[in-house]
Amino acid sequence: MTLDGFLGLIALFIAFYAIVSPVTRLRVQLHLAIQMPLAFLSVTLVLYFEFFSLLGQPCWPASKQLCYWLTFPADNSFTPQQAAFLVVFAWMSLALTLNHLLKSGPRALPTIGKIVQTLLYDHRFAELLDFIRPHLRLIDETARRQRLLQKVHDWLANADRFRRQKYPAIGPVEEEVAAEAKSTFATRGYEAFRRNIRWFAVFIPAQRKVQAGAENIARMLLRSEEFRRFVVTMRPDMAADLMAINLHLRYDFADKVFRDLIADSGSRLYQEIEQNQNLAGDGGYVIPEQNKLLHFLFDDANVARRLGAWKPVGDYVINSIRAGAKNGYTEYLNDRSDNFDEERWRDSTFVGIRYFDIMVHAAMRQGVPDHMWLFYLPLFVKELEEVYDSSGPEIDTTAEFPTRNARLIYEAFHAMGNWVRAIEYLDAASPHAAIAPMGEFSSCAIPVDAGVVLGNAMVTVVLSPRIGDTFAAYIHDCVLHHISALSRDGLEGRMRAILIRTVVAGGNRGPDARYGEKLKTFLAMTDHVLRGQMRDYVEAVTTTFPDPRTSD
Repeated sequence: MTLDGFLGLIALFIAFYAIVSPVTRLRVQLHLAIQMPLAFLSVTLVLYFEFFSLLGQPCWPASKQLCYWLTFPADNSFTPQQAAFLVVFAWMSLALTLNHLLKSGPRALPTIGKIVQTLLYDHRFAELLDFIRPHLRLIDETARRQRLLQKVHDWLANADRFRRQKYPAIGPVEEEVAAEAKSTFATRGYEAFRRNIRWFAVFIPAQRKVQAGAENIARMLLRSEEFRRFVVTMRPDMAADLMAINLHLRYDFADKVFRDLIADSGSRLYQEIEQNQNLAGDGGYVIPEQNKLLHFLFDDANVARRLGAWKPVGDYVINSIRAGAKNGYTEYLNDRSDNFDEERWRDSTFVGIRYFDIMVHAAMRQGVPDHMWLFYLPLFVKELEEVYDSSGPEIDTTAEFPTRNARLIYEAFHAMGNWVRAIEYLDAASPHAAIAPMGEFSSCAIPVDAGVVLGNAMVTVVLSPRIGDTFAAYIHDCVLHHISALSRDGLEGRMRAILIRTVVAGGNRGPDARYGEKLKTFLAMTDHVLRGQMRDYVEAVTTTFPDPRTSD
């Protein structure tokens, strides 16, 4: 390779660097600590060989064996220019290999932080997402001090067992002494060993600066309003990756992400819920990996529980119904429901109900000990009832669903009823199957809590001055069908008794005698075959609300 050829190669490399993607150029900056010395060594060797006739040193007689490898054959079978070419070839190959194989470590976080800051300020969000995605795990682990050196340093430095507890002891010193006395001999020996080697921690880097750098990067990513809106609108698949950063900042970020998603009827959340209709064999829904948001939340429902994923969606649905008079949503709800099957996947209330349905079923199937705030659904029913109006000239009050509002109320009752009936799929060891014989209410047994909210919603519909008796009786029949689907034996039998009790008692709202009279009226309107299957329910109604003339 001649000098002109080498300069031409450098020019070609610069041109190639200019046309590669911006993300690739950004990633190159992370490995400059290795690439620059390699480039300096390679260029030095190339220049040495190109000017070998001027820079080559004579061979000392005492170094003939070594000179054999440092001189070139006299017959020019291997020339300095050829050596320069091999150096360039080896340099390029090694540089590309290192760039591909090297992974960024904590030392790269300051550079990553500067790049992230620059891209945020320049609003180059697409490049930022492509650049930062491979480094999210590094940022998360470093910020939480989960890297190897950090854990080793902390293990050595935090020798006192009580100081290593997640929550510091706040009881009297005597309690700590008693706890220490109960510890085994092996435990005390282990703690003594830890105390004796605490001094060794000074030789292990604490990496406090890189931890602060990782936290700062996460703060920039999760607190930027414009960046979040771009993610929600253009790259919603990345929202799950960002919410996986296990820092406190992610909770506020997740709330805002789900609020933005439910507020946009064309968002990825609406699309995934529409595409997630396949039922699982053991109750609930199959959640495929391509539905990335739902899979992130509900493949392990503990993720949704920790993020409080119910609140932004539930609050938005309630607020949208309340504000319906101003934006036309109330008028839309109280119109005919003829085309609702085509419109429902763009309706925030319907999608919100389906969202809760997927979430609650996932928690039940996985045994997550939480009710997932299914108590939002009777609030949906309450808000829908307060704007219910079927007095329009084109509304057929005898139809199955006179209005879209009526259809949504039915969907809410259908979801709550299915949560109760899911008891048939639960294993006896599931926390959601922990039903006391007398039907004591629970804060984590979802079927029992679903029975409570079903009773609460029944009070809203039955005593409503706006919902007519025809549709209220239809909802009552739907609830009876859910009760009749439960066996009278075993776990289902206990759940059936609880559901009957909660419906008759109006959940935990304690309605007055008018509620009982309405239930009797609806029972009289019920098909005689269904009523014949519900003798236990009929007996509960007549016993709880006896006829005043008979009681006298």
